[in-house]
Amino acid sequence: MAQESKAARKAHPKHFVKGLPFKAHKITGFSPEMLEHHYEEVYGGAVRRLNEIEAGLACDGASTELRNEFVSVSNAIVLHEVYFASLGEDGGEALTDDGLQRAIEESFGTVDQWQAEFRALANSVPDGWVVLVWSSRFRRLMNVVFENDAQAVLDAEPLLAIDLAEHAYAADFGNDRAAYIEAFTQSLHWSWIAAQFHGAADTSPKAQDDDATQMSVADLTERLDRGEDILVLDVRHDDDRERYTSRIMKTEWRDSFDVVGWAAEMPKDRPVVVYCMYGFWVSQKAAAELREHGVDARSLAGGITSWRAMGLPCTRIESQA
Repeated sequence: MAQESKAARKAHPKHFVKGLPFKAHKITGFSPEMLEHHYEEVYGGAVRRLNEIEAGLACDGASTELRNEFVSVSNAIVLHEVYFASLGEDGGEALTDDGLQRAIEESFGTVDQWQAEFRALANSVPDGWVVLVWSSRFRRLMNVVFENDAQAVLDAEPLLAIDLAEHAYAADFGNDRAAYIEAFTQSLHWSWIAAQFHGAADTSPKAQDDDATQMSVADLTERLDRGEDILVLDVRHDDDRERYTSRIMKTEWRDSFDVVGWAAEMPKDRPVVVYCMYGFWVSQKAAAELREHGVDARSLAGGITSWRAMGLPCTRIESQA
């Protein structure tokens, strides 16, 4: 498997996608297919392009064209990561953070007034982004408009962002952008937005992402490229395998509902990485059960969606296991 991985990738990418922070089928009003396409093809495409740009700059550091594209693509990556993180499962959540609510009221008057301005801007911009940012210079929140990815407010931390390009909504909403904006603003992940605000405003330390029970796509590909002997297994549920009939390279499938039935077959002398669709509880639970049986097991952060978003090799499943 490590040899196949080496042949499939000539150079190890420097930049990798962040995993989707939600289960796509749980975002109210949005189809998982549209969200996954947006994540894999548009956001993942930007990350892949950044790797190509940096490889080009290594050969021709004086290229103004590549330097300009570097700014646009880098901003697109950050904005997409904020966009996906802005969305909360099951219709989002209420704004309960007192510090963020006070900041919104100080900057806009009321939360309703902020939302009215945000929606109005989103409805009026022909393309691009509307972003709620915290300005360190002016010590306030602002709604800003980016008509293209190369624009930015240099001292500002983006807290939430709505993508107004057609790829973000047309598949589900057609030309009804107002319905898309309504669905987006009704599904906000306020606890994440509040954490970003407190980190930007220096009111609390930012949380750390490290988790020894998971392995990132970047780490897995690097270790496979080094020739490490790692067993990678598909533990997705049947409905996810039926929806996306491909696997990471030539990995075998195992039933996540019956880990105890196959745990004894797992090697104890090398790492085992299990993946599901998005890297949430399916693979995390399977990895935890394997560790209880003495297996050095981790779940793949971001799941197969992050793998596909990086354009890494997959094998089509001709018939389900």
